[in-house]
Amino acid sequence: MVRYIALPMGEASGVGPEMIIKALQVVDHKVYGGIIVVGDLNLFKKVARDIELPLPFTAYVSSDEDLASRQKEGENHIFYDLQLIDMDLFKYGVISENTGRATYACTAKAVQLIQDSFACSLVTVPLDARAITMAGIKENRYQTMLPEFCSSARGLNMLDSSGVKIFSHTHHVPLRKALEDITFEKILDTIIHVDSLTTNERVFDVEKPLAIASVNPHHADSLSYDDEEREVLIPAIEAARAIGVNIVGPVSGDHLMHRAKKGLYRAVIALFHDQAHIAAMSFDFEHTVTITWGLPFLVVGVDRGAMLERAGKNMMQPYNLIQALKISYEYLLVGVNS
Repeated sequence: MVRYIALPMGEASGVGPEMIIKALQVVDHKVYGGIIVVGDLNLFKKVARDIELPLPFTAYVSSDEDLASRQKEGENHIFYDLQLIDMDLFKYGVISENTGRATYACTAKAVQLIQDSFACSLVTVPLDARAITMAGIKENRYQTMLPEFCSSARGLNMLDSSGVKIFSHTHHVPLRKALEDITFEKILDTIIHVDSLTTNERVFDVEKPLAIASVNPHHADSLSYDDEEREVLIPAIEAARAIGVNIVGPVSGDHLMHRAKKGLYRAVIALFHDQAHIAAMSFDFEHTVTITWGLPFLVVGVDRGAMLERAGKNMMQPYNLIQALKISYEYLLVGVNS
């Protein structure tokens, strides 16, 4: 039985459609499973024509009934056409209300396919939050969209780069706001949440501790700690240990990521976006992916933006997307689905 991954097209005017077309030229369903791409067929025809590649789909559908029939026939790469993009107005690299609404609708449809058992997991390509906002939609990132679609508690993103697993206490917020979010209560909540999400022995080395980064640059000398370490991080770590969490820290960011790469930790917790992403991208830029834990289904995403400036120029390599599909299917095969 083929297990299917749902793959919405992301931001239409960005690099997502190109990455999908290129990735599906090379993926084998025996390795990556069946794939249902949700998007606009006229857009994909244009992108394929412009990058001089054939469309990589074995079947095209526009209803759930058609999809069920094609899946029963064993089709592997299925395109679900929602006909959302106004091609008379479409331009590469130009976001709009139309492209934003299409991103949102395709993602919602992909989630519905999982909820209705047409697919088992979700793989995402880049969106543009500004376009979704232009469409009047508040939930403009996958982190906010997906919990809404599945009426679920918050998911938590984890970067996977060369086997190094990195969670982040804060995500797409300005650095000043990230620092304001470093409070005892919030740090302890993140530690407990990460601990609860890293118990699966098929994904994590559960015998090893979690590790959390420091805010300020310092060595092991306690005199160099600043207020965030003394008043927030250390008390939160001690409180977590008191309830049974195996965690070390705070560890300075450079030492933390070096030790993580050596395999000393189950997973690490960075405190803000770039503390996590700079390390992950340095380890393996082309194969870093984002995995979202805590939702009713597995979500694996390409960890980069829509790259509007590269759209339509045949410049993108699909390595991150291929890696995301590979990890998603490997996890599904061993029963890891959320």
